[in-house]
Amino acid sequence: MRALLAQAERNANYGKNAAAEMMYRQIVDEAPEAEEGWLGLARVAGDAGQKRAAYERALELAPESPAAVAGLAVLDGRPVPPEAAAALAALEPPAEETRPSTVSVAEETAPAAPVEEATYTLTCYRHPERLTSLRCYNCNRPICISCARKTPVGYICPECQRQAEDAFYNSRPLDYLIAALVSLPISLLVGYLLIRFFVGSFFFFLIVFFVSGAVGGFIGRITKRAIGGRRGRYLPGLVVAMMVLGVTLPAVLLLLLGGMNLFAMLGLGIFLFVAGGAAYWQMR
Repeated sequence: MRALLAQAERNANYGKNAAAEMMYRQIVDEAPEAEEGWLGLARVAGDAGQKRAAYERALELAPESPAAVAGLAVLDGRPVPPEAAAALAALEPPAEETRPSTVSVAEETAPAAPVEEATYTLTCYRHPERLTSLRCYNCNRPICISCARKTPVGYICPECQRQAEDAFYNSRPLDYLIAALVSLPISLLVGYLLIRFFVGSFFFFLIVFFVSGAVGGFIGRITKRAIGGRRGRYLPGLVVAMMVLGVTLPAVLLLLLGGMNLFAMLGLGIFLFVAGGAAYWQMR
């Protein structure tokens, strides 16, 4: 958060108020109790109402904040209270002591070298039209707020995050085939039993609500055991897809034969939602 505050302040000092405002808003969203974030937002906000709201929020967090008191006084057209002005002056860094000049007359009369204007314009490598001041801590490429993923050590881009996650996936290509061959027959059996014995009965929705999670968890555990407990990025989605296929095929067949109504289809949809979620989390 301190690094983000420093970047936002640097943008504000360079006159890039739009980028600074975007970063200050992210700061106050993630840390609503950060007084510095609200003061910074009040400093760069273009709307007077937003400035006032930010100053008032900072004053709520720190009732004696001289910057908030002075900012509200300026917005109201009132003179800054002397105690606030004195407190702000005390926060200013001390001026450097004046030392005797040893510069020659020629150096004094020489024209000053032009100072190169500081520039801090970066564009997101995934969205070139978006200005940013954030960088991925891993690859150092600039990223916008939408692409930034917050981690305990900084912000990371989606590609580096994906590469970091790949280290936890140890599945083999054969595991996907095994997962499909294990989860699909069980799902077909479950779908057949549901449609054959419970669809249309009084206990159908009771079974859907109270048994779906256990059935989905069972399919997920059996499938994960069959592949040796290995993890794959797409294995959870594959198992859920096999469950949907296993329940849908008997349902479609019964629908074509005229034995399925909308009420029963709704119950099967609820079953797939609950059971699929349980199987997905077992496979993660």
